[in-house]
Amino acid sequence: MTPDRATLLGELLAELAADPKGFIPDQAWASAQKAFALPYIELAFVRRSPAGELQVLLSHRTDVDWSGWHLPGGLWRTKQTLEEAIAALSRREIGLLEPPKILAKGEWEKWHDHPYGYPVSHVVILHSDHVVETETVGWFTL
Repeated sequence: MTPDRATLLGELLAELAADPKGFIPDQAWASAQKAFALPYIELAFVRRSPAGELQVLLSHRTDVDWSGWHLPGGLWRTKQTLEEAIAALSRREIGLLEPPKILAKGEWEKWHDHPYGYPVSHVVILHSDHVVETETVGWFTL
C-alpha cells in the first residue's frame, strides 16, 4: 500500500469511527469483513417447555452461506454497548420489542473457516417471556 493510499485509509477509518451509528456502508462491507475481525453477537434465548424440557430459540435464514435454522444474531456495532446491541438485534432478528434478560455471557475465538472473514462471536444466554414464534422463529428442544 502506498503512503497516499494509507493516508486515505486512515481518513476513511476515522470517518467511520466518527459515525454515531458505527455503520459500515454496503459498498465496503465485504472488504471490511475480510480485513478485520469484526465482533458479532449470538443470541441464545433459552426457556423451559411446559413439560420441563430445555429449549433454545432459533431463527431461519435463507442466505447462501447460512441457509437453515441458527441462533439469531448479528454485528455488534462500534458505538453500541452490549445491552444496546442485544436489544437492537433482538428487535431486528426476532421482533422482540422489550430488552431480554441477560443470564450469562461468553465469547468464541475467531472463526478461521467462516465464509465472510474472521468474526469474533460473543454469545449471550438470554430469557424473555415476550418471544412470539413465527414461520422463521421457533423454540427447539435440546
